Amino acid sequence: MSKFKDNNNIAKTIEQLTGQKTDTKEGSEAFSYLMPTMQRLYNLISPNQQTIQPTNLIYFNSNEEYDDNAYFAQLIDLYNNASATFSNIIDLRRNMLIGTGLMPVVENDAATLEFLNKPNEYGESLVEIWEKLCFDFSLFESFALECLYSPKNKGTIASVIHHSPDVVRAVANDNPNLPYVNVFQLSRNWAKTNKHGKYVKQAYSGMPIAAWNPYNWAADGARQLLVTKRYSAGNDVYTIPSYNSILNYVELDAQLARYSLSTVSKGFVPQTIVTLNGNPDKKTKDEFVNKFKNRYSGPDAERILFIWTTDENQKPIIANFAASDVTPMLQALNQISAEKISSGLGCTPELAGLVVGGQSNLQSDYNKLAISYGYYYKRLILPMQLQMIRGLDKIMIVNGLSKLKVTTPPLMLDLPTQSAQTPKTI
Repeated sequence: MSKFKDNNNIAKTIEQLTGQKTDTKEGSEAFSYLMPTMQRLYNLISPNQQTIQPTNLIYFNSNEEYDDNAYFAQLIDLYNNASATFSNIIDLRRNMLIGTGLMPVVENDAATLEFLNKPNEYGESLVEIWEKLCFDFSLFESFALECLYSPKNKGTIASVIHHSPDVVRAVANDNPNLPYVNVFQLSRNWAKTNKHGKYVKQAYSGMPIAAWNPYNWAADGARQLLVTKRYSAGNDVYTIPSYNSILNYVELDAQLARYSLSTVSKGFVPQTIVTLNGNPDKKTKDEFVNKFKNRYSGPDAERILFIWTTDENQKPIIANFAASDVTPMLQALNQISAEKISSGLGCTPELAGLVVGGQSNLQSDYNKLAISYGYYYKRLILPMQLQMIRGLDKIMIVNGLSKLKVTTPPLMLDLPTQSAQTPKTI
């Protein structure tokens, strides 16, 4: 088979492949193209870690830029501003993780209950912090607790302080062959890009804090950071959430909402095309359009497309723009994004709030919800709870207290019951 060098010109390439001269219309010879090339997924792994010199700080970059240190900020932005389906399931995971709250395994253990309900310097008890940890684990699949050791009872932990994972960055181990973190840094301004709030100057270093190691509590200044996270292959320092592969569908859901809003509020699709003669410069065109808008006000003024031709003898032409109905495509994309998001989070459509099969039936829907809820708890929530409890039990063991437990009750709904009607006496 003969091979032809692709010179980015359609006409020449077709002639080389077919041996026949093409009928090229005026202007098409200037048209060029670039064929997309397939890339291996292992070259595109995202988010990625990046060790910054000379501080050895490990960046955790988003799916959008390679050095923005903003993956956690991206997740927060997607939760707050993107997809209702995504945020709804994250909230569901959080609420199921919270369950009935932290309780000691040894029932009515007074010392453990006192520690769980004792407020820290900021007035938060571990019972209250538990709810924050459940949200962190739901969204980031990790959590961080600052542990302050007691100056009196040496080697025991006096109080704990919550830190959201987005404020935590790791410092690389001095041995480049070891992934284990000995020191973290804390800052609220790590992200280079402003994905979830007012712009702030990016931080390149933060407040150092030693990693959890109760044997070194004195050398570490009686202050350590306990990080509990789900292990993800190839990423020993930070956790890539198990749902990372569906973030494009979360963004798609957001873009569909923005498109619908733009169509309604700004008339995204033009309804009328006005063709004018001559081809003036851009300034003249802008002045004409502005004058038209001043005289023809109202919502339809934004839905007119102006076209200038090079034929100076042509009279202005006004024509209706027959826009194609994109409703079926939007409905399909909405359905696909919702299904992919719920599937990527291990959730059934019923738990995601999606109506399956068209019509709704109260009794059958309840059965589906109850079964889905129980399955989701056993398959996903229970393993997450156990991992979170194992992390907190490290603190309890150091303090000589009872280990902890948490219970998530099954889904219970009050359904209307049919009561026998008393027959009327005639």
